[in-house]
Amino acid sequence: MGRWTIGLALVLTASVSVIGPHAEAVTAPGPVAALKRQLNGHGGVRETSVYRSVWGPKKDNVTTRGRAVYKFGGGGIVAVDVRYSKPLPGGPSRGIGFPDRSYGWYPDRPAYLPAGKSWVLETKKNDLSLECGQIRLSDPATLRHVLSTAAAKRPAGVYDGTRTTLYEGSTTIGELYKLNPRLWVGMLEKPTGRYASYAKLPVKWRLWLGSDQLVRRCQTRYDEPDSPWKVKDRTLRTADVRFSGWGDAIDIKPPPAEEVATQDELDFSDFD
Repeated sequence: MGRWTIGLALVLTASVSVIGPHAEAVTAPGPVAALKRQLNGHGGVRETSVYRSVWGPKKDNVTTRGRAVYKFGGGGIVAVDVRYSKPLPGGPSRGIGFPDRSYGWYPDRPAYLPAGKSWVLETKKNDLSLECGQIRLSDPATLRHVLSTAAAKRPAGVYDGTRTTLYEGSTTIGELYKLNPRLWVGMLEKPTGRYASYAKLPVKWRLWLGSDQLVRRCQTRYDEPDSPWKVKDRTLRTADVRFSGWGDAIDIKPPPAEEVATQDELDFSDFD
């Protein structure tokens, strides 16, 4: 549970009304300021996400759905509470993260947990960030870059009680990696060295922005080769993340101490 990069995006609105293939870059200082006001406040935001991977000639696929709440403060994220409808094999169904520790909830209580405990504590530095697919949009530089690649915009529907404008564009893994060195491709690889060819891969994005200049929905689409040597074998990765309740009072607390096991308390002797 050490890497807290859970799907959520914060985005800017554009100050242009017509966007084309050769449009000028959009700086949009207003939305950046709106984002900073949120991160510097004491509220948070709620998120629902659907991540999907599709591969192979038979279109095998895996879909992961999640719900999360984030608490802001001091210009960033100070806590997150996320729940998964279909957790990864052996993974937790819920996670609570803070900058210096995280808790994973295992409701089935696997054998290595002490009796009466269903949470596992991990004390290490966590990367609490707001992302949508491959795009880390809680970073102001990334926000500016993504919106500068917008190719079209149009009026859209109502989300979270506000009418939105839809922006669409495309960037690349390489450009995103320059702004976020934690971005990985393949099996937790950086898009450098033997994976340098991945830097040119496009990441298509769509952003629905409310009248308050905060995002209400984000989608990304990224088609990735299974390896640099098997470029014809590919996995399509998509994300669809929705947001609500910007600025809501959010209170995220650690689980009860009597239900938490430390790393020293875990017993893996039956797995030897």
